[in-house]
Amino acid sequence: MTEFVGRTAVVTGAGGGMGLAIALHLATQGASVVAVDLKDPPSGLPDGVCYLRGDVTDPGLAPAAVEEAARRSPDGAIDMLVNAAGVAWFTEPGLAPPPFPDGSIVDLEPETWRRVLDINLTGPMLFARAALPVMRDHGRGALVHIASIAGLRTADGPLDAYQVSKAGLISLSRAIAARYGPNGIRSNTVCPGAILTPMIAGIYEHDPSRATSMAARVPLRRVGSPGDVCAAVSYLLSDAASFVTGTDLVVDGGWLTNLG
Repeated sequence: MTEFVGRTAVVTGAGGGMGLAIALHLATQGASVVAVDLKDPPSGLPDGVCYLRGDVTDPGLAPAAVEEAARRSPDGAIDMLVNAAGVAWFTEPGLAPPPFPDGSIVDLEPETWRRVLDINLTGPMLFARAALPVMRDHGRGALVHIASIAGLRTADGPLDAYQVSKAGLISLSRAIAARYGPNGIRSNTVCPGAILTPMIAGIYEHDPSRATSMAARVPLRRVGSPGDVCAAVSYLLSDAASFVTGTDLVVDGGWLTNLG
């Protein structure tokens, strides 16, 4: 398929999990993709993907990624931005201890609060700040930000820095949609529920009953995959969603309907 031929995209968090799935899908659909992550580049990236290694909180990284995407565009535009970089630093059996454990604001360290908000909210702001002027000048663009159902409700356990960062990302997306809609620019979020990514795979490997228990809480009776999120992102970036902006697409198998 060639849905995004001739279009350019910047995808953060593309070193693995949902971000990598999104970057590979867009490239498969014909887009020229600038993939960004702090991790080493994954093996086997296709020719249509340029990988930039760096920290999304580095003020110089976003302009460099946008400049590279514009250089690859036939008319110097950047058509798509996907903010998929994010962290959730919870402590669980089967996982390595996080560098800055999240939790209740009474218990977490101020450095945890700062670092989680820097990565999950300030990073997307920096990339949107770099991309929006180029999109505005060309009269088109679509942004999708990977938030969470925790940003719409609450986290399952106390992850206050994560929850607040995702609620802030949802609000940021809506602000962009309202301000830049007249310039032909759309901004939406995808709010995943339980998705099997490398971030949580260790939990289920350590205790397979956790996966069974989680699936039982979801009306569709399964845990989601990066592909489920990727499909939602692809829709919101596509022309099929040309009249969709300022919204939050929940991808959780119905889990949110069971949360009081």
